[in-house]
Amino acid sequence: MTEPIAIVVLASYLLAAVGVVAWRVKRYEVDWLAWSLYCVQRLFTGWMWRWRSNCRCPFPSDGPALIIANHSSATDPMQLWMNHHLGAGRRNIRTISFLMAREYYDLPGFRWIFQSMRAIPVDRNGRDTAPLRKALRLLQRGHLVGVFPEGGINLSGEGLMEGSGGVAWLALKARLPVYPVFLRGVPGGADMVGPFLLRSHVRVSYGDPIDLSMFYGQRSSRELLSEVTDVLMAGLADLGGVERPGRAADDQQRATIPVTDAMRQVAAS
Repeated sequence: MTEPIAIVVLASYLLAAVGVVAWRVKRYEVDWLAWSLYCVQRLFTGWMWRWRSNCRCPFPSDGPALIIANHSSATDPMQLWMNHHLGAGRRNIRTISFLMAREYYDLPGFRWIFQSMRAIPVDRNGRDTAPLRKALRLLQRGHLVGVFPEGGINLSGEGLMEGSGGVAWLALKARLPVYPVFLRGVPGGADMVGPFLLRSHVRVSYGDPIDLSMFYGQRSSRELLSEVTDVLMAGLADLGGVERPGRAADDQQRATIPVTDAMRQVAAS
């Protein structure tokens, strides 16, 4: 009788585990795939990069938010997703939709992951203005959207590059506070695979939301977008204790991730 009892006990444990997973997936806004990915990435990020932050994540547990961060690695979205459910209010695992190059979005065998994460693909030709409009729709529907306003990977890993006006357009259209995050110690480089294989000590600094309400209702213009972009980038720079280099230096440091051109087209519309 011992063996049948053991089988029943193990089956009960398995059913209980399945029930817990089903309950959590139903409770959170993510599907089972995104929930599973989050569990894996949280273990991987904590072990591989010894992730630490200056405080609990301030992202809201419910409702929309726009998140901006410096960009020096292909792993940056994982750093921003880590522990985001431990913020104010109840614990709630959510997806953060990031803009990403379409050629990476369409990689064989990976597209289903990016679709589950609500990633937003961007064409490399720089003429596609749809991604930011899709990001705006996600915000209007109550989701989290993450943008790297430098428009590409900062290969130097130092300071900040010039920001794109697209993030200002998005923030003003959505009329939401913007949450700045500064990442340090992230394994960098233009390679899309190598940084995931390098161990590091990542330190994440969360800043107070940037209030742009003083700019709401003003006539849209390139000057306004430039001013708002400067406010956002200044918030990031202050948070990281760094200075922004000039545009000429930026052009030499940019990686070939096609976010900036598309953003500029939308910003000019």
